[in-house]
Amino acid sequence: MKSISFFCATIFLLLFAFSCTDSEPKLERIFPQQIDLMTAGIPVKIQAPDDAKVIDDSDSFLQDVKIKGQDYYVQIYSQIARSLDCSTLAKEAQRLLKTENPNFKNIIKEDACGFIYAVQVPGDTTICYNFGFYRVQGNKSFSFSTTNSNLLPFSLEKVENMYRAVQAQK
Repeated sequence: MKSISFFCATIFLLLFAFSCTDSEPKLERIFPQQIDLMTAGIPVKIQAPDDAKVIDDSDSFLQDVKIKGQDYYVQIYSQIARSLDCSTLAKEAQRLLKTENPNFKNIIKEDACGFIYAVQVPGDTTICYNFGFYRVQGNKSFSFSTTNSNLLPFSLEKVENMYRAVQAQK
């Protein structure tokens, strides 16, 4: 009788342990390289793939830094903050996207400071996924985004992983 109770307890503990595992893989496995953008004047460290390169296209008015990899593209703009609240910046960006982008399809995911969205050119069956994420630090705002303008469309999963990397910045 004791062995049956022990067996049942062991099965229960194993099932409980497996049910508590995280279904999303760790960012460090997906994007093993941590890139410090302080060299580009942006006080952020972000996870990226091993093949990622930083491109600084900043000028005297606007910081414009891109992190590019084979299946990875994050663009960061920094400027004087128009608001000290990241959610205000995200809501304004969503409003502009919905009213000014004729290819806007829908919002896929929304958080306080960012969102993932889909765009689709009328008459085309391809759906492209992008994101916008906003952060305010001191008197500067940082806008993180991805786009498909010079790359093949990213899958929703790839965009979600880049979005997670941006959200988890240090």
